[in-house]
Amino acid sequence: MQKNLEESAKNLAALLSSARNRRDRHLSEKIFNRIQENFPELKNRLISASILLSNVYASTGDVDKSSNIKNNLYQLGLKKKIGLSWTAINGRLFKFRAHDQSHPQSSKIYAEVEKISQELIEYGHQYDSSWITRPLEQDETVASVLCGHSERLAIAWNFVVNPNTTKIQITKNLRICGDCHQATKLIASIRQCEIIVRDTNRIHHFCKNGQCSCNDYF
Repeated sequence: MQKNLEESAKNLAALLSSARNRRDRHLSEKIFNRIQENFPELKNRLISASILLSNVYASTGDVDKSSNIKNNLYQLGLKKKIGLSWTAINGRLFKFRAHDQSHPQSSKIYAEVEKISQELIEYGHQYDSSWITRPLEQDETVASVLCGHSERLAIAWNFVVNPNTTKIQITKNLRICGDCHQATKLIASIRQCEIIVRDTNRIHHFCKNGQCSCNDYF
C-alpha cells in the first residue's frame, strides 16, 4: 500500500515538474493541491512539491508567494534532507554533503568551485535564487549557497584530482535542483567532460554539447 502511494505521488511530482518547466502556474497549482490532498502523510513529497510550486511562482514573477512558501516550510521545520553526493575516483569512493568542509582538501575543492563559478558566469550563467529554500545568512550569497550543493563539490573534486578528466559519475540522494542542472550542462560543455548524475528521479547524462539526456524534464 505504501509503495503504491509513493508511486502515485512520484508520478504527480513528475507532472508538477513538467508544469514547472513550462511555467504553467494554473496547472502547477492544480497538481500541487492534488498531492497535498491525497498524500498528506508523505512529508518529503510535500516538501519537494512545495519547493517546485515556489519555483513556479518565482519564475512567473510572484516573488511574494514564492517567499511565503519558503518561509512557511522554514517556520514549520519542514526542511529538505541534507544533500549527499557520492563519486568514485581512481577506485576510491568519496562522499560529499552540501557545504561540506570535512574533506582534507577542502581549500582546493572550494578554489575549484570558485574557478568553475567564474567560468559559468563568463558563459552567461545566472544563479537562480528560486532554488534556495531557506533565508540567506549574513555571510551568504545566492552563488555561495548554490555552489555549495553536494554535486557541485563532487564535480569540483573530480577536476582537482584529474583536471583533464573526460567523464564524471555522481550519485545523489535528492533530485537535482534547476540551477545545478543548468550549471552542469554548461560545465560539461566548457570543460568538454561527460557528467552523469543519478538522482532520486532519473539518470542525467550531461553531454559535451551542453545538453542533458532528460531534455530538461527533471
